[in-house]
Amino acid sequence: MTAYQIILAAIAGIFLTSNIAKFLDRRHGHTLFKFIASSTIWGGIMTFSIMPTAGHSLSQALGLGENLNTLIFIGFIIVFAIIFRLLSTIEQLERSLSEFVRRDALRQINRD
Repeated sequence: MTAYQIILAAIAGIFLTSNIAKFLDRRHGHTLFKFIASSTIWGGIMTFSIMPTAGHSLSQALGLGENLNTLIFIGFIIVFAIIFRLLSTIEQLERSLSEFVRRDALRQINRD
């Protein structure tokens, strides 16, 4: 194992431990989705830093090809899915905020 692999695995371990602690304490609105997504990402980083050949083995086992490019493609799909979910959440928040502001404005008009 090289120093680079050890450092990367240690950083991933720190983030993974922090993620577990945040989820157990329910800090910062840490939802189950956030927990699963970040645990998967940091767990994958830790796995591939400790066992670099795991990517090739996983790619072959899934029948996706001989190289790591297929795993990178799957990573992009996951990132786009997370971005889509974030955009949906932001749109929902915008709608809720607009509704709240409208109700507040109508209350202000009715008082005057």
